[in-house]
Amino acid sequence: IYDDGRHISMVQRRKIFAMLHEIDEYFGNYLLGLTEYQMKQRFCSTTQNFDDFSLSNCSKSLATGFIEFLIQFCLVEGVNFSTKSLDEIRGQYGWERACLDERRCSICGDHADIAHVHAVGIGRNRNKINHIGYQVMALCRKHHTEQHTIGIWSFMDKYHIKGVRVTPEIAERLRLGNWRVYHQEPIITE
Repeated sequence: IYDDGRHISMVQRRKIFAMLHEIDEYFGNYLLGLTEYQMKQRFCSTTQNFDDFSLSNCSKSLATGFIEFLIQFCLVEGVNFSTKSLDEIRGQYGWERACLDERRCSICGDHADIAHVHAVGIGRNRNKINHIGYQVMALCRKHHTEQHTIGIWSFMDKYHIKGVRVTPEIAERLRLGNWRVYHQEPIITE
């Protein structure tokens, strides 16, 4: 994580402590300082950054990395967010990408499928087309239905989401479309 010389912002601190509070309650520590210490240690060991850091004066880049780590941790562990905490972090710091990776709805956190911003279907087989450059998002059945009902642009404006642009790596990880072509594997056309 690059130190860009700028320090953590108050907005970043609020987001970090909102998530730490949710983690603290979810695991029943009820000692926010202990939870903060444990999550910082886990972050440092995961990123192999063995220098302790303070949330009062760390770099903006380190704070961003820590926020992204906390988002991923919460999604993997199933930590439920309160509405206020979710509002603090949604739409930023890799939230939509983390939701895709964990197959959690970007809006409510329920189990999700992959929804396309650009229409797929109606003669375009989603298993055979190249998804590179398309935008996708993780949506539960309820929100996916709402997306189709009110239209994609109204839906994205309503929930302030952008979607994630598919790269070859994302296509492979999510097994989207003809991703096998990049690895000289046969395309299954059943």
